[in-house]
Amino acid sequence: MTEIKKNLGEDCAEAYRMTRELMAHHNALDIFTMTEERFCQLVNCGMLYSFSAYYDGAPAGVMNFFFKLTTFTGKKILYIEDLYVREQFRGKGLGKEFISAAREIASLQDCEQIELKCADWNKSSAEFYKSIGMKDENEWITFTLPKSLF
Repeated sequence: MTEIKKNLGEDCAEAYRMTRELMAHHNALDIFTMTEERFCQLVNCGMLYSFSAYYDGAPAGVMNFFFKLTTFTGKKILYIEDLYVREQFRGKGLGKEFISAAREIASLQDCEQIELKCADWNKSSAEFYKSIGMKDENEWITFTLPKSLF
């Protein structure tokens, strides 16, 4: 049995651990400086929304998101920052359940769209996103300015 649950209070520690596992999966622990304390602060003050999936009572995955605003319509975009299912729970429909929860929240919040980024090497995730109707946005290029330059 699967359950998707909003993380608050004591749930934040496990959500942080799964988020850290995702960073390890992306070989990004060298740039992952988020602490558990800061993660929990962001969740508990409402700046970051975090949901965990439980499969037969075991923590199986995490989805973290926030809202941003688009000036094209004046509406919000639900931006999924992290979507991760632990390896032993993959193929059990948890990704679809996370996206279903995001769709419901985006609808309730009158969002313009749901958005996320997928690493170009992560072909299985990209195929999953396409299979549920997400589009590969190649019209816009993301540019970043690192902190060292400001």
